[in-house]
Amino acid sequence: MSWVTIIWSMCAAACLTLAAIHLLVWQQGRDTWGHLFFSLSAVAGAAVAACELLILRADTVERYGAMLWWAQLPVWVLVVSVVWFVRLYLRAGRPWLAWAVVGTRTLTLALNLFATPNINFSAITGLRHFPFLGETIAIAEGTLNPWGNVGKLSSLLFFIFLVDAAVTVWRRGERNRALYLGGSTVLFIALAAIHAALVERGLVESPYLVSFAYLGIIMAMAYEASRDVLRAAQLGRELQASELQLRESEERMTLAAQAASLGIWVHDLERDEIWASDQWRALFGFTKTERVDFNSFLQRLHPEDRETVGVVLATSTPPEASY
Repeated sequence: MSWVTIIWSMCAAACLTLAAIHLLVWQQGRDTWGHLFFSLSAVAGAAVAACELLILRADTVERYGAMLWWAQLPVWVLVVSVVWFVRLYLRAGRPWLAWAVVGTRTLTLALNLFATPNINFSAITGLRHFPFLGETIAIAEGTLNPWGNVGKLSSLLFFIFLVDAAVTVWRRGERNRALYLGGSTVLFIALAAIHAALVERGLVESPYLVSFAYLGIIMAMAYEASRDVLRAAQLGRELQASELQLRESEERMTLAAQAASLGIWVHDLERDEIWASDQWRALFGFTKTERVDFNSFLQRLHPEDRETVGVVLATSTPPEASY
């Protein structure tokens, strides 16, 4: 197995691994749509890497052109997924810019459907072969398709959208996230676009490396998403610890009340729910499992005492205060 096959296969495998991880995260909480779009972008990144590998190994003009034609589909999925990941997960990026990117990329895909051989080239006259990492690979020679400028416009809008999103995140005070995620995605998109343009014009003797630029973007996205997952897990552990401490405190309070034969109750104002000790429940005729609210408590009082208790509660808990 050649180094070219190993490297591009590892790129695809890394994308698929990240896609599987974040798809599981999305399945655990279906409201986390950002993780779903991340998974879609990672799968598309793997497909782009596979298309690039087949392009490098193309032995005919027809096969080379066909692989470039098919590559537009995963590129469309990847770009659209990244745009909505940024919109939903980072809550950044102007909506009109997002729709402009999606619209121009969709137009590029539509034009590619009717382009021969593809939207990159209007005609491929031949293949130029040269050694790369111990293997001979192919690069097309031919006439560039003018409709390919629509794809370049989409890439430019994508670049602007990511810059705008990074600025928004920066102004929000999340500067580390803006520098790491926004800066890295902008850098990788710029390098990928420049390198692809140089390869198409024959100015650089190199294979397409778009999949590695996308892998860099996906890795940056994965880093940020994973940090949030870890933070959520930590908060979950802290919540469990707090609930355990609360239960222990309630048990100690119950034991103290039982020892002193006291009836203790606590009123949750937001949910209008009363927690009470067993002695208190027995005193007012409530079962151990019965839900108690303030109104049901008042009904167990002597009629002459109900108004007094209600007034005392109202004066001690003014409505404009927060609890």
